[in-house]
Amino acid sequence: MRRPSLHSERLLLRPLDKSDAPSIEAICSQRAVSENLANVPYPYPDGGAQDWLDREAKGLAGINMAITHEGDLIGLIGIKASSERTIGDFVPSIGYWLDLPFWGKGYMQEAVSRLLDWYMPHEPTERIRASVFEDNSRSLNVLQKLGFCEIGRDEGYSIARGTQSPQINLELTANRYKEAMQ
Repeated sequence: MRRPSLHSERLLLRPLDKSDAPSIEAICSQRAVSENLANVPYPYPDGGAQDWLDREAKGLAGINMAITHEGDLIGLIGIKASSERTIGDFVPSIGYWLDLPFWGKGYMQEAVSRLLDWYMPHEPTERIRASVFEDNSRSLNVLQKLGFCEIGRDEGYSIARGTQSPQINLELTANRYKEAMQ
């Protein structure tokens, strides 16, 4: 799928570039960012962003986009195919992170909304999922404001935390998203 640049009121979501590696490493090297993610180590390894960008460029990491504000990369957002497909059931999941100075200012809700506005009409899915660690109330709030509803709880492993942590699993249907955006 071709990834366009997506504009919102304050942000530009754009395809990733190899030049994004230093910014990705700097942001993911912050413990507060990495510990809210399942697959990001802490401390973040030198060269880790370039390795990830190489996999992403080959299509092995889903659909990922840089979140930029005034030309600077401030986060990432992405959608990946479900790893738990059942016959006829395609349920992708969304994930994201944001640099600390931009927390609590509505940037992530703006970015998620913009990506979903583009993605949902073009893909053969009626729903999308997300998981957040229970202690990540900011992310949970973003998703709930956009119409995501809890579908269960379990534990997920965080590489940065080095342990299993309680998580909340959420799902958004296309109809609930339309209703939330009206």
